[in-house]
Amino acid sequence: MWNVYFDLTSPSPISLNFEINNFSIRLIESSTQISVDKIEAVNQNAARAKALDAATSCIDCLSWKCDVVLSINNGRLSIEEIDLSGKISRTGYASAAAKAAMVLEGMPQNPATIKIKKSEAASYYRKGCLGVDPFDKFRNFYLAVENISSRIYRKQPGEPEKIELERALEVCFVNRLPSLVEFAKSEPTFNTNESAISEVTRILYGTNLCQLNHSKTYKEKKVPFDPQSETEVRNALPLVKFVAKTLLEYEELSL
Repeated sequence: MWNVYFDLTSPSPISLNFEINNFSIRLIESSTQISVDKIEAVNQNAARAKALDAATSCIDCLSWKCDVVLSINNGRLSIEEIDLSGKISRTGYASAAAKAAMVLEGMPQNPATIKIKKSEAASYYRKGCLGVDPFDKFRNFYLAVENISSRIYRKQPGEPEKIELERALEVCFVNRLPSLVEFAKSEPTFNTNESAISEVTRILYGTNLCQLNHSKTYKEKKVPFDPQSETEVRNALPLVKFVAKTLLEYEELSL
């Protein structure tokens, strides 16, 4: 059995326990580490791989559920092996585990525990949060949207690509259309006289994604370093982030 401690690139602002795939994962407020405990694995490499997958899923979830954006420093970790007698031997970068022991003494006795499941879309969402370039941020938020949309509705032969987004928006926002309209109104080209679902599909898919992914001279496109293009993408970022986050909530509850 193994315990694995990964260094984070910045301190956690919260203390939380997680459960995923029978693993127990812990974050400690003000500590630059995340720990994964009691991993059954045949060797150290297998334990590290399992722990990294679980820890990554946890911080992916935090990015949309708690608006806490963290990143793992993959080169800094400590691994403890626990033998059948309970004896612990430590390998790798040891000071992280020692630091956790010190912080643990003053942390809340019963931090909240949340159960999570692995989500590909959440990984894209966190990548969008970590990004700086507006084009990259939009693409990653949209990839989160696309991932979940394709699970809600898979387009049939002959249907346009955008149909998956339209159907997903109809399902996800069936009881909360006003919240979508409120966010969409902040995008300057949103037309309140048209269907909100159609307008959001146009803004996210047609006006931005397609124009970011193609550069044909005879079609409309967004060009890097062009002030107008970058302004238009920035204007769409709050909407695509909101749609991605809402779809992630839907995924957690319904998929």
